[in-house]
Amino acid sequence: MSIRERWLPICLAGAFVRLMALASQLTGCDEILFPETAAILCGAWVQPHQAWNVDRPRMMLLMGSGAIMGLCLNLLVPGPIWARAVLGYACCALAMNGLGADMTPMVSAVILPVLLGTRDWAYPVTVIVLVGVICLGQMALERWGLRERIDFKPLRPPARQALHDWGARLGVFALLSAPAYFSGNPLLAAPPLLVTYTEFTRPDMTLRLKPRRAWGTLALAGLFGGVGRFAVESLGVPPTLVVALFYPLLIATWSTFETWLPPAGAALLLGLLVPYAGPLAYPASVAVGGAVWVTAAMAFPGIRPKAIERGPLPARGHSC
Repeated sequence: MSIRERWLPICLAGAFVRLMALASQLTGCDEILFPETAAILCGAWVQPHQAWNVDRPRMMLLMGSGAIMGLCLNLLVPGPIWARAVLGYACCALAMNGLGADMTPMVSAVILPVLLGTRDWAYPVTVIVLVGVICLGQMALERWGLRERIDFKPLRPPARQALHDWGARLGVFALLSAPAYFSGNPLLAAPPLLVTYTEFTRPDMTLRLKPRRAWGTLALAGLFGGVGRFAVESLGVPPTLVVALFYPLLIATWSTFETWLPPAGAALLLGLLVPYAGPLAYPASVAVGGAVWVTAAMAFPGIRPKAIERGPLPARGHSC
């Protein structure tokens, strides 16, 4: 997929992200700046084929319920972040299996408020509105012939297989996230990294053929987010200008690496929201955490880089 072929959806997605950042800046409401928006725009607008096997009603339902679930975990469930995150991840597995969809950004919608300590109902309202507008925009792009229509086929694996697959994902998540959350370094298990991990555990995910490029894309997105936050905190640059400068760099990174990994968009924007601990702290966490989660996901069964030598492979995933 070339930038020249997709210039209009790319420009529309960039304008959407800038408007979201501007609304957050003008209102002083951080909840409006929902990082996963950039990821969903990549998978639903920029890429000609939708990145996830989900239709629009299910996308709205999963993302909206995920945001409400994440907020309720903070408001109603006591205990450490790790316990709430594991419970949230398990709920995502149940919801996606129940609806037969693989809308993995739901993981971010649930765990982001747990990570940031969000307790404001503005968060789920914002998520529902943003995803709703994205769905309307996607319908318009389909009518204009700028993307293919959604070909949603509900996933109905046997109960034993679903329990095995999601049980393995949940177990690895619980094991690897514990050191991050209990050591006071939760960004090593930041939501975009967890979405990447979940997507990479799919056996037919084509980006499994390029794990180093995927990690590099995440690391650069984290660097952009860290530098952008430094510009905001130390130089007084408005967040809207930061987004306007660094989102095109992310598009260039996606295109140069030929690795259109939606969670990288969320990794960029998340850098503007997390507690600031210096210009290198966030990029280092994303780079180290990204390496851990991509490596863990590659241990799951599925296609691998050496499989390229064997012939054609399924066209599933985020590489266009």
